[in-house]
Amino acid sequence: MKKVFAFAMAAFLATGLMAQQNELEMFQSMYKIEKKALLMDFLQLGDEEAKAFWPIYEEYESERTENANRRIDLIKKYAEEYEGLTDEQADELVKESFALRASREKLQKKYYSKVKKALGAKRAAQFVQFERFVQNAIDSELNDNIPLIGEKF
Repeated sequence: MKKVFAFAMAAFLATGLMAQQNELEMFQSMYKIEKKALLMDFLQLGDEEAKAFWPIYEEYESERTENANRRIDLIKKYAEEYEGLTDEQADELVKESFALRASREKLQKKYYSKVKKALGAKRAAQFVQFERFVQNAIDSELNDNIPLIGEKF
């Protein structure tokens, strides 16, 4: 699972962030479909569990997507300002990145509680573990492909 997901993320990030808006939306849609398929395979939910889990997950994905779109906008802004980045711009970018991380944590806590209530702590922990794995893969890919401030590329 890890290799398949890492490949999908690399392809998404390598092409998605540089694509036109409608292409980006297409890549995001493909990402969501593949992510859901991987999550289904990982969780192996029974019929009753699935009835309880998937509506919660869809609600989570809707909120998570808002956060992801904010992150994409932040990356675009960083790319636009990179060459002539001022102290004020750097400060604004870092503060927004802190806010995005806090928002992501808050969202995962919220949905951990919802999944825990519906399916128990073990299933909720699996959900959070999967989400963190996915996010770490994305973070790693971004770290490998976004230059540090002042770095020549």
